[in-house]
Parts: sequence; structure tokens; C-alpha cells
Amino acid sequence: MANWMLQLCVAIVATSACGAVARRIGQGKVVGELVAGLLLGPSVLGALGGRGYAALFTPESAALLSKLGELGLVFLMFQTGAHIVGDLPKTRSSAWPPLAIAVLGMACPLVMGCALASVGDASFAPSQVPHIAYVLFCGVALSVSALPVMARIVAEAGIAQHPSARLSILAATITDAVGWLLLATVGALAKSGFSAGSAFHGLFALAAFFAVSVTIVRLAMQGLIDAAKRWSGESAMLVVALCYVLLSAWAATTFGFHSAFGALVAAVNLSRRHDLLELWQRRFSGLADLVLTPLFFVSAGMQASISALNSPMLWGWLALFFVVGVAGKYGGCYAGARLCGIDRDRSHLIAVLMNCRGTVELMVLSIGLQLQLISSSLYTVLLIATLTMTAASAQLVHRWARRRQPVRFAIPGVDR
Repeated sequence: MANWMLQLCVAIVATSACGAVARRIGQGKVVGELVAGLLLGPSVLGALGGRGYAALFTPESAALLSKLGELGLVFLMFQTGAHIVGDLPKTRSSAWPPLAIAVLGMACPLVMGCALASVGDASFAPSQVPHIAYVLFCGVALSVSALPVMARIVAEAGIAQHPSARLSILAATITDAVGWLLLATVGALAKSGFSAGSAFHGLFALAAFFAVSVTIVRLAMQGLIDAAKRWSGESAMLVVALCYVLLSAWAATTFGFHSAFGALVAAVNLSRRHDLLELWQRRFSGLADLVLTPLFFVSAGMQASISALNSPMLWGWLALFFVVGVAGKYGGCYAGARLCGIDRDRSHLIAVLMNCRGTVELMVLSIGLQLQLISSSLYTVLLIATLTMTAASAQLVHRWARRRQPVRFAIPGVDR
């Protein structure tokens, strides 16, 4: 166990270096961090390092790295979830365009992903998981977008104030919120084995956990945070909030869900505490961004094995999942934008931006693997497809930005 600090140092250096290279070539930092995980995994460094690799990444230290990565996921889910809830459209007129794009942009890849999974390789689905759980998970995995990565790509491309970029971010916000609810539902149903009684029990437990959290627990936490702020200042308020996020994540695992769902519920409850979120950003974001979140991406990359794709058939399935994911998301979002009266060029930009998968899909895939909803081979297939989709989306957005100066135009209910 003594080498876990050396392992941590190697992981931090690798993610920082790969993240810097990714930014240099117009990609998001998350792409570089995921590549770092692949490089540190058994497919590359493991094949080259031999005994040295086995001595560095022992099972015990790798397990500790995975736990720290899960803590990074909890922090990331809380920060991202609070941002998602805070950015949801508040009025009907402003909600219609992003809602239409989000609904069609989720429905098309969801249906296409489920159809592909239902006729896919049977080895992709773990034997202990009902086939319908695997099918629904694949549909959900292909239907999400990645709000954090999209926001970073938009900022780096210099189009943050473009109406299409702002509309895409709103649509991704809705997509991510619905995607997490769908994933929680699939996880609850999978744990129940899809028997009628167990399924009802799982869904009831999920609904009860969420209902109690956003009512009783929410009121109690608001009062406790206010009291801590009055008695001991900002530090005490931050301690209370941190303990609540961790306890909510622990409670979720106790009820049979993933810790990320507990962090998301905590984010919903604290999303309007701007004083707390600003303090959290100042105190914790540096540690999370520099160490904990990259460790999550490293763990995600290390769980993939390129050597698992040892047949032309598996590479063929990789191509199919990539094409279905891109075509479904692009076609649905493009159709939604056109229905809202947006011209073709800017509808194309929206559809390309919504194909950013990055952070959110990586979290979805990691949760699916931990809940044993998918096999390690399908995890590798979908992870590589995610990396490719995100990289292609970033390149196309930067190319669009270089060819066209942003031109302001009116989107009903958004550009006001």
C-alpha cells in the first residue's frame, strides 16, 4: 500500500500533461485525462512495463485510486448538478426551444441505441442482468450529452455568447437532468431483477429517497447551514455542506443506488444557495479539478482494455455504436432546431454541440460497469466511441467558429 502515493503522483502528472496536450490541439481537458487513463492502463503501460507496472499498480493501491476517483465523481456530480438545476429554463417561452431539441435529441438515439443493443452481441450483457436492463442502459448511454465539456468547448471556441451555443447549453441541461433520472430508474429496475414486486419496491425506494430528500432533508439542511453560518461563519457552513454531500452519497449506496445519485440529490437541494456554491468553488474546486476529478477519469480509462477488442466483429460493433450515437443525436437535435425555426447552418452547430458526450457519458458508463449493467468489453467499446464523438465534436465546433463570425439572431423565447 505504500506505493499509493507514487501511483497518485504518476496519475496527476499524466492527466496534467495529457490535458495540456489536448487543449493545445483544440480538445477539452477531459479528453486528455481519459487518454491518460488509457495510457496508464493494462493496454499500454501494462504491456510495456511488465513487472514494474505490476509493482506500481498493485490491486490494493489501484483500489484506493478507484475510491479517490469515486470521491471525485461525487464532487463532480454535486458541482455539475447544482449548475444544471440553476440553469434550467424558468418560463414556458424560454423552455420550448431547448425542450424540443432535448426531447428529440434524446428520443432518437435512445430508440436507436435500444434497437442496436437488442440485436447486438449477447456477450455484451452480463448473464446476471435482465436483458431489458442492458438494452435500456445502452439507449440511455447513447442519448446523453455532456454539459461541462460542451461549456468548455464553447468558451475555447470563442462563441459563448452566440445564441446557438446558449441554446445548446440549455438543451444539454435538460438532457442531462432527464438522463440521470432515466439511469437511476434503470439501475433500480436492474437491481430488482425486473420481477413485478421487486421492480415496484426498487422504484418506490428511489421515489421515496428523492421525495424525502427534497422535502424533509432539504428544509433541515437549509436551517442547519444557516445556523452554522451564524454561529461559526463560512467554514462551519462549508463543513456542514460537505458532510451532507457525503452522507447523501452514502445513503444512496445504502438504498442500492450509486453514490453519484446521492450527490445529485444534494445538488438539487443546495442549488439555490449561491453563497454556499461560491464558497465551495473557492475552497474545493481546485482540489477537485486538479486531483480528484482527474483520478475518476484515470480510473475510467484504466478499466478499459484495448486488447479486449480482439476481433474484427468487436471493432465492427464499435463502429456501429459510434454511427448510431452520432446519427441519432445529430438527427434528433437538428430536427428539433428546425422545428423551432432556426436556419440550417445554426441547426447544424446545435446538433454538433449536442454530440459532446465526454464527462456525463463517462460517468454513465462507469456507473453502468459498477452496477454490472454492461460487460467490460462493451464498456471499452462505448468509452472509445465516447472519446471519438467528443473529439470530433470539438474539432467541428472550432472549425465552424473559424469559418464564421458569430451573428446575432433571434430564437423565440431565448434571445431576449
